[in-house]
Amino acid sequence: MKSFLATLLIAASLTGFTNAQGKMAIGAGLVVSLPMGSFGDAANVGIGGTAAFELQFMPQLTGVGQIGYISYGTKSDYTSFSSVPLLFGLKYFFVPGVGFYGIGKLGFNFFSTSTDIPSYNIGGFSFGGGSASASSTEFTFALGAGYEVPVSSNFSLDFSGTFNIISDFTNIQFRGGGKLAL
Repeated sequence: MKSFLATLLIAASLTGFTNAQGKMAIGAGLVVSLPMGSFGDAANVGIGGTAAFELQFMPQLTGVGQIGYISYGTKSDYTSFSSVPLLFGLKYFFVPGVGFYGIGKLGFNFFSTSTDIPSYNIGGFSFGGGSASASSTEFTFALGAGYEVPVSSNFSLDFSGTFNIISDFTNIQFRGGGKLAL
């Protein structure tokens, strides 16, 4: 009797584990970021990518973790901006698991700025040259919406847009990618 109960307990555990596995997904996507405000005065469009992990809590509610890298064009040949977003949040599907969803995320963006300092030769002497860099960690709040298109039983296309409030680095991001159920 004990071995039957142990076998039943192991089978129930494995069934629960495989069901939980079906509710997890990984994904990757391309990002286009449009800087706004004072950040938009210094930077042009940003292009990058993100990787994501998702865990479904309920049929309409999914947890999201996301990390990425975005490089921004600048209005100066000597300056560059980049960002590494690390965000966690929730997706709320209006129809369970597919279609339109609302998304909210919190986390941090790690920004870095690099400036090349030109050198000048005057009378045989060189002045300037080198580079300077700075970095900052900024709290981020993102709010947006998206749409998932199921392609097969375990793969979906995911398109979203978010408004990212980040102190002096506010931007609007558009993301398109794929998601694979585990």
